[in-house]
Amino acid sequence: MIDYEHFDLFQQDSVDKQLTIQYDNTTITNEDIFEQTMTLDEALCSQKELRFGSCEASVIKFKIANIFLPMYGKEITTKIVPEKHNAEPLQIGKYKVETDTPTADRQWREITAYDAMHDIVNADVAEWYNTILPNDDSTVTLKQFRQSFIKHFGLEEVIPKDGLANDNMTVRKTIGVVASSETSGSGGTKSVIGEALSGNTVVTKMCEINGCFGHIGRDGKFHYIYLPQDIQGLYPSNTLFPDHAPDYLSQAETGHLYPQDPKGIPIGGKGTYIDAKYDDYICRTINQIQIRQKENDIGVIYPEKVNGTPNTYIIEDNFLVYGMSSEELKEVAKNIFERVKGVIYRPFEANIQGNPCFEVGDPIRLVTRYELIESYILERHLKGIQALRDTFSAKGVERYSEKVNSVHSSILQLKGKTNTLTRNIEETNLAMADMDKALRTEISVTAAGLSADIQAEKTRAEGEEQELSNKIDVTAEGLRADIQSETERATGEEESLSNRITVTAEGLTASIEAEKTRATGEEERLSTDIIALAGQIILKVDSDGNIAQVELSANADTGSVFKVQAQNISLSAEEAISLLTGGNLNLTGKHIVINSTNFNVDENGNVQCHNITAFSISGEAVNQFNNTVSDTEAMRLAREAISNAASAASAASSAASTAQSAANKAQETANTANSTVSNLNSVIIPQINGWIRQMSTQLQALGQPGIS
Repeated sequence: MIDYEHFDLFQQDSVDKQLTIQYDNTTITNEDIFEQTMTLDEALCSQKELRFGSCEASVIKFKIANIFLPMYGKEITTKIVPEKHNAEPLQIGKYKVETDTPTADRQWREITAYDAMHDIVNADVAEWYNTILPNDDSTVTLKQFRQSFIKHFGLEEVIPKDGLANDNMTVRKTIGVVASSETSGSGGTKSVIGEALSGNTVVTKMCEINGCFGHIGRDGKFHYIYLPQDIQGLYPSNTLFPDHAPDYLSQAETGHLYPQDPKGIPIGGKGTYIDAKYDDYICRTINQIQIRQKENDIGVIYPEKVNGTPNTYIIEDNFLVYGMSSEELKEVAKNIFERVKGVIYRPFEANIQGNPCFEVGDPIRLVTRYELIESYILERHLKGIQALRDTFSAKGVERYSEKVNSVHSSILQLKGKTNTLTRNIEETNLAMADMDKALRTEISVTAAGLSADIQAEKTRAEGEEQELSNKIDVTAEGLRADIQSETERATGEEESLSNRITVTAEGLTASIEAEKTRATGEEERLSTDIIALAGQIILKVDSDGNIAQVELSANADTGSVFKVQAQNISLSAEEAISLLTGGNLNLTGKHIVINSTNFNVDENGNVQCHNITAFSISGEAVNQFNNTVSDTEAMRLAREAISNAASAASAASSAASTAQSAANKAQETANTANSTVSNLNSVIIPQINGWIRQMSTQLQALGQPGIS
């Protein structure tokens, strides 16, 4: 409450009150104000739930006559003088006119003006933020941070006598922001893709982490306001209830009725109380502080254990504490807790005799017929001039709910650690992140399956971007793992490495693929496939058109099969025998018979043939061997693979040709543009300059005698 010498004069309607509004060299008085229509709205927190850090602009409205010049943008100072005490006026506040609307007949103008908080919450402060924290490793204290912020708006600060709760806290650059526009070299502006930072985000988070409110006082300065704690009195019995004290006793004379003196300022006494309504519950004291990054995040809680039912106040998504360790967060939470643990009040709304000496944040005490209201002025609506009327109110809940009602901001975090577990009927989700190290892991389980995502992303100021992403999906259809690394550079080159593993009911497929695409259109591809199906394993390697295949399978009718297919197979006779027989080839014991037109081996090992030439095949056997090999399924697959490889090479060549054509067209366009610019500079502009000089000469000649 403002300590004003003539406080009591505002309690009387019969006292003359003069309102003055001054700007530039103009003074508006009662005679200029239409029907004494003046209203003043102030608030610390108008939300349903009390939220520390709230910063709301005050607004004054009035109608004026006899003023014909617009007041838009004018800075006004409003004062009120009771009973002609002109030497001691009470300043109501400093405001800036936001709207000035004349009526249709222009008999008066409707004026709406806000205090400096309106400019703060609506400002883009990204440039200021990047100035005070220019680098990713820049740090300042919270005191330096808030001093610089308030100075940025040309305001002075008013600090509580006990200081601010976390002024010594270290503030790091934890968010990435870019101003909405920046000046180009020619003096114009150019658009910048990035994320803006509002003044509302900074000022609310700055006050929230100190457990206070921000408010522009009547002096036009920025005030940090803490609600007084333990404002309730302690009354020994109903017989000593305050409203039983005689009316003629002063406050000092009735003080003995309260074993614990109440801190609230009495309102509504001596016939100034009009009406009131209140809730039938008390907003309970806060017994825990939790700081977390977002809903369902673990964060920290102080104190960890409480007596009775927890009433936890949650601070969520405050960028000033991103990346802090648990020990640092606990210290911050402890400092806030000491400033808010004794806040207890009753939600109410009361209409009383108007008195501008009262301020938001004041503790008040109002005695009604059935209840003693001890609360705070969280909102006020003052109207009138001669017959001033005040409406005081405070909203609140008995206990804080899990969901947070504070202002949320979508801002890019550079530093931050979270561990979030979300469980509902549809999904269980675990997400962990360390923004400082650019790491994130998320696991999601639903009825359809399991999905795990690990992602690290690093974005540099030069525009280069590197991204590493691992993803595992498990569904009823199978398992799939993707590992992808992608590097995109300003030159347009692209490198991509991809590993893929897929498991389904049909089998398992593993693919490792490396692809490099350059601006010249060249393409290199390396592929390895492993296919595991029911009763069959196939291994393929494809590099520059070379194909090799190893196949293992089993069949109930034909038995097991082992196939090797490649352009070159090197296997010595000793290795072949060892592979097939373990080192011994026994035809007799195995009763093996070989029959052909020109070559026979019976079960006793007798061999019949027309001709044997060591290490060579000759005669008709050559054609038979070639035809047999050519007709095999393996050779068909080999030819098909070679054909596919040739097609891929042709497509790559075509892509390179298309890219070269596009480059040629771009060069032609550039040449045309250069030619046009050159023509403008060498021909058109000199010609225009000549015309201008000619016209100038003719215009000068017009003033001479005899020329018209």
